[in-house]
Amino acid sequence: MSDYDGTENPDTPWHSGDDGASEHDGRGDEDLTGRDRLPYEPNPDERGKRLSAAVGLVGLVLLGQAALVDLAAGQFWNDALVGATLLAAGGYNYYRRANAEFGSLGVAVLVALVGLWLVAAPFLLGAGSATAGGAETTSAVGFWTDIVAGLVAFGLGTYSAYAIRNRRRSAIPRRTAT
Repeated sequence: MSDYDGTENPDTPWHSGDDGASEHDGRGDEDLTGRDRLPYEPNPDERGKRLSAAVGLVGLVLLGQAALVDLAAGQFWNDALVGATLLAAGGYNYYRRANAEFGSLGVAVLVALVGLWLVAAPFLLGAGSATAGGAETTSAVGFWTDIVAGLVAFGLGTYSAYAIRNRRRSAIPRRTAT
């Protein structure tokens, strides 16, 4: 098999001479012109950074609650894991939006689902009620903070997913270099 790719043959349709439009014209990376690489910034205004920061703030509230409030073991670990997840999700989408990209739709849906879990967890895990041995007790502050934080996370996640989807649909398609 030959290593010849046809770029030196002036009769090939992709040969464009020395006008600099060919990708393989031998200039190397240091001699690239503005036509060779086109910037793609679908979110130049960095819209949605506040939403992502609010999600991260809800995660910090939950981590602070887990550290400062006397909670039952199940509620403590639930708040710690959910808080870390929300903090990471908010930070990830903030990073993307700060770099003029859209936020991740999957991460926004994850935030909404985690918010629903946070609302349901006190009822499903039994936090706030005493078991037969009286071991599972928690404070009312922890119970209501989980409910409110879950509703806020659900609202932020669903609105963020809605906004990301609409902005992707209305974005100008990426131009390609020729």
